[in-house]
Amino acid sequence: MKNLIIVGCGGFAREVFWHAHQSHGFGSEWRIKGFIDGDVKLSAAEYARLPAKVLGDIDSYDICAQDVFTVAVGTPKARRHLAEKISARGGNFVNVISLSANIMPTVELGRGVIVCPQVVVGDGARLGNFVAVNVASTIGHDSQLGDFSCIMPHAAISGSCQIGAEVLVGSGAIILPRARVADGATVGAGSVVLKKVRAGVTVFGNPSAEI
Repeated sequence: MKNLIIVGCGGFAREVFWHAHQSHGFGSEWRIKGFIDGDVKLSAAEYARLPAKVLGDIDSYDICAQDVFTVAVGTPKARRHLAEKISARGGNFVNVISLSANIMPTVELGRGVIVCPQVVVGDGARLGNFVAVNVASTIGHDSQLGDFSCIMPHAAISGSCQIGAEVLVGSGAIILPRARVADGATVGAGSVVLKKVRAGVTVFGNPSAEI
C-alpha cells in the first residue's frame, strides 16, 4: 500500500485530506500519511487545525519508496512550483478523484489531478497534469484544460472550450461553448466569458472584460 502525502498545509489541503477519504484508491491503493509544508509558512493556529501531522517541508522531507503525492494548493503557479520540486526529487503523484464525481469513460486525465465531490466532466474532455477542479464544477464535452489550471467551486466550463495552462477560473464563473482562455489568465468569480481571454490577463464581469 502506498502512502499519500498532501503537499500544502492551507485550507484547500485540509479539504483535500477529507475528500481523499472518499476518493478512488483510498484504503485499497494508498492511505494518507500526512502533510508536508510548501514554501509559505503559516501561523501556529493554522497548523493546529490540520487533521494529520506535518511530516516536514518540501525541501527537507526524505521521500520514501512507498510515498505518493498530491499538491493541494489552489493557485496555478504555486501548484507548478511545488509539483516540479517534488518531481525533481523523484516523487510520484496520484490522482485524487472523488467517488461522487461523474467522469465520463472517455475523459482523459493527466497525473496529479484533483477532482473534488460533485464535479461533472463530460464526454471527450481532457484534464492536463496537475489540474484541480473544485466542488460542484462542470467541464463540458470535448473541453481541454491545460496543465496546472485550477477551477474553483461551482464554475461551469461549457462544451468544446480550450482552457490553457496555469489558468485560474473563479468560483461561479461561466465559460460559454467554444470559448478560449489562454495560458496564465484569470477569470474572476461570477464572470461570464463569451469568446476569448488573452494570455496572462485578468477578466471580470458579465460579459467579462479585462481589469
